[in-house]
Amino acid sequence: MADLMGGAVTRFVEGAGGVRLAVAEGGNPEGPPILFIHGFSQAALCWTRQFTGALARDFRLVAFDLRGHGLSDKPADPAAYQSPDLWADDVAAVIAACGLDRPVLAGWSFGGRILGAVARRHGTQHLGGLVFVGATSKAGVPDAARLRGDTGPIQAAMASDDMAAAVAGTLAFIAACTATPLPAELQRLMDLTNGMTPPFVRRAMMGWQVDHDDLLPRLSVPALVIHGAQDRVLLPAAGRHIAGLLPGAELTLYEGVGHAPFLEAPARFDADLAAFTRRLKAG
Repeated sequence: MADLMGGAVTRFVEGAGGVRLAVAEGGNPEGPPILFIHGFSQAALCWTRQFTGALARDFRLVAFDLRGHGLSDKPADPAAYQSPDLWADDVAAVIAACGLDRPVLAGWSFGGRILGAVARRHGTQHLGGLVFVGATSKAGVPDAARLRGDTGPIQAAMASDDMAAAVAGTLAFIAACTATPLPAELQRLMDLTNGMTPPFVRRAMMGWQVDHDDLLPRLSVPALVIHGAQDRVLLPAAGRHIAGLLPGAELTLYEGVGHAPFLEAPARFDADLAAFTRRLKAG
């Protein structure tokens, strides 16, 4: 795994409140743009199979480390992770700095909440489409519990100031993200990049209460929902819930796949994402 991002170039973009965001740009610079938004405690490197795979031949691929993650700045104030406007403005800053024309936004897990924040604050008129990957539209509100799996205690441990507990929780969480173990090198990559997110960031993110259910039915943007049928982190019911609210959304469930379809079934994921993006361009 010598070239983890297919020759992508990394630069820094100023996000909301002056937070520096690490942004990786790769793929075909002349192709339709896809902006990837990773999940809780992850990093842009989680999209390695997309940046080094078939998708990179035809599409311009951009991914960034969320605030508090990877090589991006990690503000100490919990409020820096609990405002939907900050998350949305970070995405807008990346789109503007990279000059992305009507990008497709693909948000994984926590990234799905950010998609809702972007749509609520900035609208969708300048976006090509939204792709919800193992995502949910709500968290921290009473009826969100039915959409969550059994990894809550593990994620709570990840936020511990006890290093042993946080490390054990992190390793357990990454293992729980897939229905079957990843190849050893890829598993190590996921473990190491997740370890770059400090426990205080994880705690703060857990404090973000969000519910986009009022917004989704009012969106007119093309949308694709991809969810693993064996997802333990966010149940398939979460994907069905989003697809049921978004007008005209396509829903595809991957049998034998857990919380990370793009890592577990990259060929199918890339083909589905490519077909969705090409349909938008043709339309």
